[in-house]
Amino acid sequence: MKRIAQEYIHITKFIRKDAWNFLIGNFFAGFGFTGFSLLFNLYLKESGKGEGTIGHVLSVGTYATVLMIFPAAYLVKRISIRPVMLIVPVAMSFGYGIAIQAQSMQMIMAGIAISGFAGAFSSVIGGPLLMQSSGELERTHLFSINHAIALLSGITGNLVAGSLPDLMIKMDIHPASGYKYAIFVHLVIALVSLYFYSKIKVKHISLTGDSEDETRTHFKLKTPKKLLAYLAIPPMMVGLGAGMTIPFLNLYFRTRFHLDANNIGMLFALAQLFTIGGALMAPMLARRFGMVMSVILSQIISLPFLFILGISYFLPLAITAFLIRNALMNMSAPISSNFSMESVHPDDRSVTSGLLSLAWLFTWGITANIGGYLIENFGYELPFAFTMVFYILSSYLYYKLLYPIEKEQKNAKIQADV
Repeated sequence: MKRIAQEYIHITKFIRKDAWNFLIGNFFAGFGFTGFSLLFNLYLKESGKGEGTIGHVLSVGTYATVLMIFPAAYLVKRISIRPVMLIVPVAMSFGYGIAIQAQSMQMIMAGIAISGFAGAFSSVIGGPLLMQSSGELERTHLFSINHAIALLSGITGNLVAGSLPDLMIKMDIHPASGYKYAIFVHLVIALVSLYFYSKIKVKHISLTGDSEDETRTHFKLKTPKKLLAYLAIPPMMVGLGAGMTIPFLNLYFRTRFHLDANNIGMLFALAQLFTIGGALMAPMLARRFGMVMSVILSQIISLPFLFILGISYFLPLAITAFLIRNALMNMSAPISSNFSMESVHPDDRSVTSGLLSLAWLFTWGITANIGGYLIENFGYELPFAFTMVFYILSSYLYYKLLYPIEKEQKNAKIQADV
């Protein structure tokens, strides 16, 4: 552990100011929007909505992001990203604000859709901006630090989000209103990110410096379409599995074990604390086993813990399984993202980032609807079983499609060095 800490301390000396501002901005945005994610389902449940309806609402935001991802990827290559980075947190907070103030389902869905549209821009900017704001020496560590900061913001966001509704109840505020006010607090905190995003000096995220290419109005990929498809297919399987259960984990602990918001917030914070350790170990794991194999191993090892979550009614066992599964599945995220960004042409990184988000979100949105229906009518066992099946299929596809590509890249690099 000491060696890992020393390695990261050394690497931080090479991280540029733009990257630091992006990371700190992400912390505040993550803090605010994590709080919303924890409380919104609970707010809808407290307001009398069933899991099927909640799944439908969550899917609307996902589909909005899916519809906007490719237009967003196209636009950010051709316009300055600085105003975009300032507009996105405002638009997301505005949309979420509408969703918790609305009385009708139509307005709730409209607010979630606005946030989903704005979130598409965030999903296509992050990876390419980190690539442009880093060198090869610190890049893998920077992706891991970014992931760890997202988790740290989640820890603090979940802790505060979980405690605020209890505080509201002690002030004789109705539980549903307490959730609403707590969400507003988090949306305001998310807007603090604007200060740090405004200090980022990078204007465009294309890395080639080809001014003629920057002004072209037609869409042209420089990365083979087959490679892009291979990069997208495994995350699609993960999305199909995750959508069945992951959006409902806070409701899982609320309905099966009757935990209140404060305990759920502490549990989710603890889960992200576990995941930080995994994220920081990711570069060392990638060096030992390779990027693709690291992703495969983390997914396969998580399967027994998914099984336990599905069948267990013993709270300590369910908590243990939840914590370990969460760490294993999330520790591979920065490795997978880094591998994808390194595998494509620099000009296609924003498109690739959008494509990977699209692959995950589109399938996630489909099964969130199905998962909500199954949970409401049949309980949690069947959705967790489906999640396991799709994770197994994803691992197989990582091995079949992407592992040979990584081996080919390593061999090409060795030959180039010789």
